[in-house]
Amino acid sequence: MNVLSPEDGNMTHRQEIIQLLNMAITQEYKFSQITIVKSHVSSNPIKLLSVNAEEGTFSMDSERVIPEKKSEDSMMFRARCGGLSIAFKSRMADLASAESLYNRPNRYKIELPYSISRIQLRNSVRVDLKSLSDEVPALLCLSKGGHIDGNVIDISISGAKIRVNRNLAKEFNDYRALEACRINLPNNFVLQTGAQLIGMKFDQESGTSTLGCQFVNMQSADEDMLEQLVNDVLKQTQAPELAIAS
Repeated sequence: MNVLSPEDGNMTHRQEIIQLLNMAITQEYKFSQITIVKSHVSSNPIKLLSVNAEEGTFSMDSERVIPEKKSEDSMMFRARCGGLSIAFKSRMADLASAESLYNRPNRYKIELPYSISRIQLRNSVRVDLKSLSDEVPALLCLSKGGHIDGNVIDISISGAKIRVNRNLAKEFNDYRALEACRINLPNNFVLQTGAQLIGMKFDQESGTSTLGCQFVNMQSADEDMLEQLVNDVLKQTQAPELAIAS
């Protein structure tokens, strides 16, 4: 796989779906099984345990017993981690593949979904840093060791988009490839935080890769400083617009 798409929309590539669910387990996404009965929505917290790519299933623990459903009935699942929200529908696995879990209360096997909807939650303002006079360097730390240099395109409190001047298809063919990042922001502010990859695209014409990363386990002091920086950049970019408008 050469592309991990960072845009909102439906993910239908089988390998991407498997990678995303494995990442959700590693990053401990907060999952729920959603039930709608006569316009009443209820949420049942669940925990993903493992993904079996060969069998085409994932296993999960549920806080409540899930009633038996017909084979054609789908269940809805939702999850959120930081600035990323995902949702999908799937069915309970057939008896043959689920047999081994039936002796464990509230543990189930679910068929891998054919499609997962991804939404970047825009609860924080994202600012474009390309307009700044100096580039904003970023150091991407890989989970297997080593690092990669890049420049920040835009940033918010929850994540950033980073450009690297080469094809990263081999290094970043897995959502778990990224572990942390260090960004030298203006005003001598150095942001060091955990990070997870949420998408990557390579532009053959320019020879650059664009990575979407989500900040995780950020210190509250760093979050406050980053919020202040975002507000300052917004003021700088809005001032010329207001002058022109007047």
